[in-house]
Amino acid sequence: MDDDRTGDTGMPGDNVMVDIPMEELGIDEGIGPDATEVPVSKEEKRTVCESGICKVRDYLSNLVPEITVVVLMFVLSGIAGYFYTALNPSSSDIALEGLDELVELIMNMTPIEIMLFIFFNNAIKSLLAFVLGLGFGLIPLLFVISNGYILGVVTYLESKENGFTYIFLGIMPHGIIELPMILISAAMGVRMGLNVMNSIAGRYVDIKGDFKQGISVFFRFVMPMLLLAAGIETFITPLVIGLYTGII
Repeated sequence: MDDDRTGDTGMPGDNVMVDIPMEELGIDEGIGPDATEVPVSKEEKRTVCESGICKVRDYLSNLVPEITVVVLMFVLSGIAGYFYTALNPSSSDIALEGLDELVELIMNMTPIEIMLFIFFNNAIKSLLAFVLGLGFGLIPLLFVISNGYILGVVTYLESKENGFTYIFLGIMPHGIIELPMILISAAMGVRMGLNVMNSIAGRYVDIKGDFKQGISVFFRFVMPMLLLAAGIETFITPLVIGLYTGII
């Protein structure tokens, strides 16, 4: 009598081939000699995260509410500066007081000196916006409002003289990096101010830990990006403007 287990040929002695799902044997298909993924424990993942860019990413993701408030204040103050200057052109003299002297100072510098001046100016102000946020978050908010207002004033004056395309090209190359870094610094300051108020209200907050984390993010992420923005503003933005205006 033929044995059905002998295989397709029905010949006794042939190797028996039986397809049994790997799941029934308790074998994971993703684990074996040829598997490329190595299981990583939660502790190992946490160690990698704390030493890498995801620490910055996680900090910024938790900062979204403060960033939203800061961006809103910046946009509204910019709109206010634009339309108030349109209605009262003479008010621009007060808003831009001292700007002419600053421009004259920069014009006498070498390109490297200009880049370093822009970088340190933005870095110091951004750091102060963060640190001084411990004073209930008022300083970073005033910092954002004043800068937004001045940008609105400049936008109106320059658009009237050179058009919006000129302004866009004069701000976008470096501003796409510089402005977010400045606003993030201000949002970090607002966060510290909220921490102080929560502490006064009797709620538990780790002010020291949050401050140390913010400092780490600032020097690890914000400052390098501000340096990159300063380099673009010094060497790339004038080139873009020159090509647009036909100077180059």
